[in-house]
Amino acid sequence: MNRMKNFSLDYYNSSVIQRIIEKYHMEPMDAARAFLTSETHSMLEDADLAMWEFSESAIFDMWEAERNTGDPRNSEYLRSEL
Repeated sequence: MNRMKNFSLDYYNSSVIQRIIEKYHMEPMDAARAFLTSETHSMLEDADLAMWEFSESAIFDMWEAERNTGDPRNSEYLRSEL
């Protein structure tokens, strides 16, 4: 696996974690743990998947889909329904 560049990953991490904090009223460490240990984050780290083409809103939607259904691939962004 080729890993996404750290500066890009840092951008997505801070953006998505902040959205989790705001929407779910989680403590920052809990929100960070929820995102950083998710399959969505693993997919984001994999540069071969080119997820930098998605906005932080799309990555957040993928994380929510994973949280709600168990699979980030259930996101509307990945099903091309938007």
